[in-house]
Amino acid sequence: MLEAKGDIMSAEELLADRDHVLVALDGPVVEHLPELPVADRLRLMVAEDRLPRKVARTDDPFVVLAFAASIGPATEQAVYAQWRRIEHEVVAAARLTPGVGEAFAKLAAGGARITVVGSLDVRVMRALLVMHGLDAHVGRVAGRNDSDRAALPPAPDLITTAIHAAAIPVESCVFVGTTKHDLAAARAAGVDTIHHERGTTAPAPPPVVVSPAWFAGLAKVRSAPTP
Repeated sequence: MLEAKGDIMSAEELLADRDHVLVALDGPVVEHLPELPVADRLRLMVAEDRLPRKVARTDDPFVVLAFAASIGPATEQAVYAQWRRIEHEVVAAARLTPGVGEAFAKLAAGGARITVVGSLDVRVMRALLVMHGLDAHVGRVAGRNDSDRAALPPAPDLITTAIHAAAIPVESCVFVGTTKHDLAAARAAGVDTIHHERGTTAPAPPPVVVSPAWFAGLAKVRSAPTP
């Protein structure tokens, strides 16, 4: 799937060759997502009575949200809204990966559709893109819409849904990611992947037109598994 004219494509050639570029939020778009005590802050909303030990000790916001749902739908909605507010704080403090804006502009100018994929609430992800002007180049956002953890990476659901929504064959797609969960999700969806190294300082190659710094972080290209 990755070969062209008898040669293995480079990462940049592969990106230029594909119609749909799916990009993970964590790594390729933002360098680091600040870690906040999400579960602790959500727990404050349901801590009027004695909590079950699992809920009292967890660092997993999904566990707190599930307990809120057991109290009632209004409590669940309030806790999820607070979770979304916390994620807005996270993205407001996040640093963009160097050169991502220029890279997205170059990919879009070449005719590629861009989808950003992440485990944050989809509205939070859209707000991040708008905040930094990346929404001008990103056609779709695939993120968390509810409390369903099962759809998030390493599950392929978000990527599969994004591909179907774009109505572009999987063979014409490529995924750029940093974390093992994101890359595993893309391969499970049958998509070729490019590993983007976090915090790279490697220089861009020296063509006539210098590529944005973002492309210097592109590393290993891996073909999707054969069905």
